[in-house]
Amino acid sequence: MKALSKMEVRVLLKLRGERSVSELADELGLSLSRTSALVASLERKGLIKTEKRGRHRIVSLSDAKAAELFKRLVSKFGHMHLEEILSGKNLPLLAVLTTAPLSAHELCIKSNLSRSTFHHVINKLSNYGIIGKKDEKYFLVERYRLFHEFAEEFYELQNSIKAREFSEDSAVVWSGVGEFILSTEEYRGKDVGNFHLTGVERFSDFGMELIGTGRYHYYYSDKAKELSLEEIVVHALLIDFNPRTILYSIALLLRHKDKINRKKLFNLGRKYDVSVSELLKYLKGKEVKRYPYPSMEEVREIFKMYFGEGKWVQ
Repeated sequence: MKALSKMEVRVLLKLRGERSVSELADELGLSLSRTSALVASLERKGLIKTEKRGRHRIVSLSDAKAAELFKRLVSKFGHMHLEEILSGKNLPLLAVLTTAPLSAHELCIKSNLSRSTFHHVINKLSNYGIIGKKDEKYFLVERYRLFHEFAEEFYELQNSIKAREFSEDSAVVWSGVGEFILSTEEYRGKDVGNFHLTGVERFSDFGMELIGTGRYHYYYSDKAKELSLEEIVVHALLIDFNPRTILYSIALLLRHKDKINRKKLFNLGRKYDVSVSELLKYLKGKEVKRYPYPSMEEVREIFKMYFGEGKWVQ
């Protein structure tokens, strides 16, 4: 999912009120065709709206929350180089940076940025005083919280638009940078382009047939991929962290414990803010004795029901 280009931000900065496409072209020093392409791109992203008036197409900021936050940014930080700060790879990092310090590893996981790109962006934003560093962790300086709010809302808007294109009744249950999970009553198959059925509805791929709830969950990512068991389990816990889901997830992980990448499972837990450390204890044969976690006897009963006594691995 593309972020914003410098030229797109420049167009947004010109929209303090209404402008015709030709007026925008003159103010930006661009051709009419180039300006029209920028306007069309921003309209697809939900940040602007257009209206035909006579021979002219009139452009203004949309009513979306992200557009309102952009106006507030311009009002408060218009003296800064917003076309530099809000464009390119800066936006994904701003979307996950908060005032609570996070390590470089955590930020890379959440923003889907490579380590080298991350450090390049951190250095750039640090030069503007937007980011602070303490104990090898990075945080958003409090007075710049609005940058995070805009970036986060921008990606939520993009994800909502993409989800509605997939299914009209869809609701986004988790939103990230260039990826999201939606809920819908419409079953569209297991893999539809970059949309992948996930959660407990996908446990059957690994030998555990469960009765569905009547809603289906799909994970979308800009990058084409095949979902792993680790991702499907963490998605299930993210969607509905309840005793039933936890119990079935533990049993499924135990069935495939020799193939589970525990580091990957742990990192996915950090990415989605889902606690998986307790699940990892069950893989070591330990029991978590507090609600909503099950007893090992309950796990064993479910395991036997689906996989048979002979495959019990404890």
